[in-house]
Formats: sequence, C-alpha cells, structure tokens
Amino acid sequence: MKIIGKTFENKKEEIAYLVKHKKEILEFKKAAIKFTDGTIVNTSSNEVSKALHTSKENDTDSVIKRTLIGNTYNWLDSHGDVHLDGTFTKSIKERQNKIWHLHDHEQKITAKIGVPTNIYESKVAWKDLGINKDGETTSLFMDSDIKKDYNALIFQEYKNGNIDQHSVGMYYVKIELAANDEDFEEEFKVWNENIDKVGNKSQAEELGYFWAVKEAKL
Repeated sequence: MKIIGKTFENKKEEIAYLVKHKKEILEFKKAAIKFTDGTIVNTSSNEVSKALHTSKENDTDSVIKRTLIGNTYNWLDSHGDVHLDGTFTKSIKERQNKIWHLHDHEQKITAKIGVPTNIYESKVAWKDLGINKDGETTSLFMDSDIKKDYNALIFQEYKNGNIDQHSVGMYYVKIELAANDEDFEEEFKVWNENIDKVGNKSQAEELGYFWAVKEAKL
C-alpha cells in the first residue's frame, strides 16, 4: 500500500513506520469496503481465466447458468493484501443466502443480474488460472443463474462469453502485517508462515511486506 505524503530512505524505514502505525492502518482497512482486483496478472502472458468452466448446455432464452471465480487466494493484489486460505469460510456459512450477484458493485436491487445458487471455496491449480507455478491455491466460486429480465444487456454479454472477469466486495475482519525483516519478530513470523504460498512471491519479496487477510465478510 502507498502511504500518501510519506517517503522513506529505505525498506527498513518503511516497514518500521507500518509496524508503528499498524493499529491505525488495520482499523482503516477494516472500516472500508474492499473490492478485489478484477484479474490476476501472469507476467508471462497477462491473461488469466477467471471462469474455469462455463457450461452452456442448460442455457435458455431467459436464464443462463455460469460458474464464476470472484477471488483467488494467496495472491498479492494492488492493495498490498494477500487473502489466505479460508478467508471467506465463516462468511459463506453465515451469509450463503444473503449474497447477491450484482454488476459494477452497485449495492441496490436494480443492480442484480443473477441469483447465486451456491457460493464456495475450492482448490485450483495455479496453472489453471494462467499462472506458471506448480501447486494449488484456493479460489472463491459462485454458481449463478443469470436472468435476462434483470438486465438484458449484461445477460447477452454473458451469453456471448464477453464477461469473464469478476470481483467481490468485502469487509476485512482479521488481518496481520507480514514483513521480511527479522528485527520485527511478530511480523517476520507471519511472513515466514505465508510467503512460500504466495503465487506472485517475487512481487511480495520486492515489496518486502504484505497484509495477510485471515478473515473477511462478504
């Protein structure tokens, strides 16, 4: 995250500032609604499939069924955040039937474009997401019945396969600072526990720290 109005002589000075003001920064991050990045960037291809499968066999003229990915875990995003495995587990259990499929993050009835039939977390191979990395991560999935009478234009865009990137809005509940500096024992411990799981590890190492999100509310 960029700190407006602050410059630092080196990375240690920047991390020291974050540690000193960690409480205030965390309060701010928890208070604001956060929207995930629309894509994961693969430095070799710059293309990522955000919907692993899109079955069209049950499409009708009024309803189409799609499986969407709204968030991928263990990825350093543009906010300097990394969502850890299980970030939404508690929220999904508590709010499964209270989450809407909206367009452009507009929180109103007229922004509905589909009816979620299932929201869940599932393991996904990094390479299935377009990332040249062995192993797996976790993604947030939503099965949705997209309805023409909600929004005919967006319905047609989905049907034509023109919409394949999705983002979710959330509030952070549990966050920790991870920092690659052994002088900050608590933050260094969080770093060592999670850095090898991060899909874009080299970017995290270049930044020198990240905000490890353990729980968020959809």
